[in-house]
Amino acid sequence: MIRKLLILLAVIVSAAYACGAQGRYKINLNASNTKAVVSSVDIVVNNTNICVSMRGKIIVDPNNNANGQGDIAITYYDQFDGPDNKGKLKSIGDVAITYYDRYDGFDNIGKLKSIGKLAFTYYDRFDGPDNHGKLKSIGNTQITYYDKYDGFDNIGKLKTVGNTTITYYDRFDTSEAMGTIKQISGNTPNLNIRRLQEFNADND
Repeated sequence: MIRKLLILLAVIVSAAYACGAQGRYKINLNASNTKAVVSSVDIVVNNTNICVSMRGKIIVDPNNNANGQGDIAITYYDQFDGPDNKGKLKSIGDVAITYYDRYDGFDNIGKLKSIGKLAFTYYDRFDGPDNHGKLKSIGNTQITYYDKYDGFDNIGKLKTVGNTTITYYDRFDTSEAMGTIKQISGNTPNLNIRRLQEFNADND
């Protein structure tokens, strides 16, 4: 019996360590009657709380880390790291931060690439012109947008985040205004949907 308990404890500890090493994250989706956008991502990695807005702003929790212990060191890229990302955050404590540069191609230079082991990818020229430069994935959560193959009414609007799908009224729906949100369906465990009356997508 004791042996079984020790084995179970070892499994739990190993799982917790793996989760901490990869980092936990929650995607915040703002949705009104007319639009839906991924606004920010809340990340906990190595006990450090970090919020990333989709405008590229990185905010460290004022309490410094998830345990609320001690100050945290912050470093920045300088001229010795190359010209593409000079002045941007390089690390928060022992959490490394990387950005796309010219060696990744020229489509997304300067955009956030990773925080710890959490990767961010973006649509590029090889994905077609409709959604070039938009966020493609956060960790293992895929993000898609409507394009010309879905019809021309809602090109560029957010379509899916993980298992969650956003549908919009189009020209064939006569009961509601074209382009307004028809339904948000599906379940994505790490997605937080915030229903708002209205918001400025450019500032979120």
